[in-house]
Amino acid sequence: MSGDEFKLINEKVGPIAAVALLIGTAVGMSIFIVPTQMAVVAGPSIIVAILLSIIPMVLGILLLLQLGGAIPVAGGAYVYASRLVGPYWGFLGVAVPVMSVWAYLLFAALGFAEYVPVFADLPTLLSVYLLLGAFLVFNYVGVRLAANVQIVLVCLLMAAMLTFIAGGFTSFDASNFDPLFPSGEGEPYADGYAPFFLAAVTLYIPFQGFAMIIEIGEELENPAKNIPRVLAAGMTLVAILTIGIIVALIGAVPWQEIVGDDGEAVEGGLAAVAEGIMPGWAIAFVAFGALVAAATTTNTLYTSYSRTIMRAARDDVIPNFFAGIDDRFGTPNRALLLLALPPLLVAPLTGPLGGILTVDVLDWLVTITVTGIFISFMISGVALWNLPKIFPDRYEYSFYKLPMPLLKVVAVGNVIVSAIFMVFVALGAPSALAVQFGWIALVSLLYVYRVRTYDKDGEDLRDKMALLHKHESIGGDSDGDD
Repeated sequence: MSGDEFKLINEKVGPIAAVALLIGTAVGMSIFIVPTQMAVVAGPSIIVAILLSIIPMVLGILLLLQLGGAIPVAGGAYVYASRLVGPYWGFLGVAVPVMSVWAYLLFAALGFAEYVPVFADLPTLLSVYLLLGAFLVFNYVGVRLAANVQIVLVCLLMAAMLTFIAGGFTSFDASNFDPLFPSGEGEPYADGYAPFFLAAVTLYIPFQGFAMIIEIGEELENPAKNIPRVLAAGMTLVAILTIGIIVALIGAVPWQEIVGDDGEAVEGGLAAVAEGIMPGWAIAFVAFGALVAAATTTNTLYTSYSRTIMRAARDDVIPNFFAGIDDRFGTPNRALLLLALPPLLVAPLTGPLGGILTVDVLDWLVTITVTGIFISFMISGVALWNLPKIFPDRYEYSFYKLPMPLLKVVAVGNVIVSAIFMVFVALGAPSALAVQFGWIALVSLLYVYRVRTYDKDGEDLRDKMALLHKHESIGGDSDGDD
């Protein structure tokens, strides 16, 4: 299938809807659970840890500003890896994120099911299917519908977060921050500062949601200009809300009171610790916010990463069957189904899986997700380093241009930080990292098979993965376009 034969998506997403999509990915259900878990691990120092985690967030945003401003295309993670690093790395730029998305969709759905009993008595599996199925339908019908639904959901999500922040500050006690690093017997830092670095890594995880903006480039209005704007607006809001949640949490509740009878964080996350400091309606609204967070994450994952699959299929990296666009709704329907069906099929197996694993299933799924994201950011760091050399005109005339010295710092910084953070996260669940590397080994065999199959037919698949399609050219530049 050539660049002139496939059908393009004609619906466009405006900058406000794109900001909503970004916030919905970055502020997932983890913000309602992770802060309480980390408060038990690291005490009041999570205030410093969240500020530290902003450093790699800024590195990641600068990376995406430059790549997205220079090459605003659908399926950016795949395109940047294949065009700027190499065909094999482009293949991993599809396979690794998709595995991560499968895991995170299942994580969001299972987390959603844990909060549903607060409002309705539904079986876990039914709750999982309701969430994943409903947003599959929204995305199948059209990206504009999915984006409009997202705007409503994100407004509710932000309202729930602001409710917790306001409630926390009404009970604020500055003495809860002293000592910042509790080191007495049985306290977090009795054996060193490892808890602080674990908290910094874990609290950084929600910030990785900003990467979704490079996956919908084809559908974003004026992507070269709007990608930087959406990133700046969206991540500023995410950072403010996240910091506000953590300051309100520690200021309102001594960290010792967040520890349950089993030594772990109390179940129920922010909604549980809100008891006693907020009225009942506010607690219920915060719990509702957790359900909305799962919904926004699911919606955005479908919207963004189905485009990664679609874009790779246009190059025949995976069967071009998955590049199809629905004639009626104008959505990548086959790519959506490939993204949605595996979590739906695996959901019934999570119960038995929990009995096998030595860690909680949700923690295990998150580890699979974030290790995959860190691998993708390492590849993207190399892509950024290579951008000025491979596509000099695109770098020179990019809407957002990093000075060359800063570009190199950002590229190297993303590789190093992602590698270090991946190791930190994987230490808690090494089997999850093993699953990711096992998946990489499996899909590498598939890559070799597809390359050899095309070689036999007299085509070089790797050539197709080195050039941009005609509709992806910007301002008439021709370097590297086919």
